[in-house]
Amino acid sequence: MIALIRSESTKLLSATATWVLALVTVFGTLPMAWTNSASSTDLPTDSDLLFSSAPIPLEYQGFEMAGLGYVMIVALAALWSGSEYGSGRQIRTTLLATPKRLRVFAVKAVLLAVVVSLIAFVTMTGSIIITHIAARTGIDPWTLTPAIWAHLGGVALAWTLTALIAFAVGTLARNAILPLILIVPLVIGVGDFLAGFWSGARFLPTTAGSAMYADPASGTLLDPAMGALVQTGWTVVVLAAAGVVFTRRDL
Repeated sequence: MIALIRSESTKLLSATATWVLALVTVFGTLPMAWTNSASSTDLPTDSDLLFSSAPIPLEYQGFEMAGLGYVMIVALAALWSGSEYGSGRQIRTTLLATPKRLRVFAVKAVLLAVVVSLIAFVTMTGSIIITHIAARTGIDPWTLTPAIWAHLGGVALAWTLTALIAFAVGTLARNAILPLILIVPLVIGVGDFLAGFWSGARFLPTTAGSAMYADPASGTLLDPAMGALVQTGWTVVVLAAAGVVFTRRDL
């Protein structure tokens, strides 16, 4: 197990795509958070330049910056699941070294979850700190509030569960294309758009996950606890299916 963890960690952390996507997530989101907050500081609440004339509660400000990172972690998960099935068929070497397939699948999933959760924590915590500094909201940006920390935990969990779903879909498809086609549209707003006129869309995995950190003022989201439960359920089901297929399918 130690050798397997070491080898899979080396694969993930030595891949150029991992670092590129992580750096784009962090250093793409932080400047956007500063620009967004600083530009709206001196605008009246009813300005047409604002996304909404209704003020966003302080505990939800800054979490709209989650969009870019969401796309990046889906791409990371898709590449992590599909890369071994490329022209080199690295998966053959992996399973020759470790024939216990379920163990390989579990280690890959856990390593992805750890990396994505770290990226999410760094990105979104930095974004929220910058938001409250730039917007001068009155909240201490270095301590924040319990509600904000809870939402930070929610967005980190939502990103991690979404990455695991993308990883599972990529494993089932044996490529990185299908999870990008299926999940990226959901994380860029299609799920939230559908939830505006079809209540069933609230149970889509990414829409349910956004309930853990997004402002519920729209009335289209689930309760945060229910959102966490629904997205976790999606993740468990898809991961279980991918795990079964991975252990039984002929290479």
